[in-house]
Amino acid sequence: MQGEPPLDSVDIGAPARAAYEGLRKTIPATLRRAADALPILDRPRAARRLQRRMEAALGYTPNLRRPRTFNEHVAWKILNDRSPLIPLTTDKITARDYVASKGCADLLLPHYGVWDRAEDIPWDDLPEQFVLKASHGWQMNLVVRDKSSLDRAAVTRQAAAWLAEDHYQRTGEWGYHKLRPRLLAEMLITGERPSSVPEDFKFYVFRGRARLLSIHLDRGTEQYGYRFYAPDDLRPLPFMGGGWRGSVPYAPPPEARQLAAIAGRLGEDFDFVRVDLYFANGRAWFGELTHYPASACIRFPSLVQDRLMGDMWSGRI
Repeated sequence: MQGEPPLDSVDIGAPARAAYEGLRKTIPATLRRAADALPILDRPRAARRLQRRMEAALGYTPNLRRPRTFNEHVAWKILNDRSPLIPLTTDKITARDYVASKGCADLLLPHYGVWDRAEDIPWDDLPEQFVLKASHGWQMNLVVRDKSSLDRAAVTRQAAAWLAEDHYQRTGEWGYHKLRPRLLAEMLITGERPSSVPEDFKFYVFRGRARLLSIHLDRGTEQYGYRFYAPDDLRPLPFMGGGWRGSVPYAPPPEARQLAAIAGRLGEDFDFVRVDLYFANGRAWFGELTHYPASACIRFPSLVQDRLMGDMWSGRI
């Protein structure tokens, strides 16, 4: 009504005034939350979060528009590359079909089943040794070396927690967006080293060419170490400060040169992908295709090495 005093000057009583003040403070926060939920803001929100994470991890402000370093290229890929092959090969189940389509079905580990619910795992039908993993994320796997000692109830709860996790919401990595959460069990492979862990070959493939190879030994043990090699002649490279922690000498098997060609075939549809292969008992097995190593936060010993790999990506070298 015209002539009424402003609300702030009206004596409405302490309880009512407190409610009014609370409402006035809540409205902006509510609007902000509503705006954050809009799909159109997904990319700028992801870019801000990724930039903050990279600054904290790397010590420099990344250029997300014109990438130069390797980490900046990975970040650009997270934010901009929408190739349907990325989620296809990120999913650990559909990636198997992609590997087979490249004529590499012999690299696939035998698998024992796929399940949408943890409660559906047929424990009695599984072998005594296997690997249980979730298909839609990373760091969600369990190595089972003795099924008879397995706490099935605890593993079922853990697997159900995996299925409830949304890796895209946690990291903003587009390749995991809307992946169907599933569980799978694969054959457990063992290596000839004292740790019995197979050698892990990670090929950095740029436009179908394997340019770098890092070999990881004894992962998950106190002897774990890695070293970089040139894939063509297997000469060790002074890169990333890697080295072996154990006293056991190691030389890459000659078959690693053949693995580089396989990695190039599996990576030929991408500007970059890391092709992870296992080598055990004289033969290779497919591990996974990794599009976003360390979520664009690899801590290189120097910016020079970060830019060197970035130049491999851009084709400068």
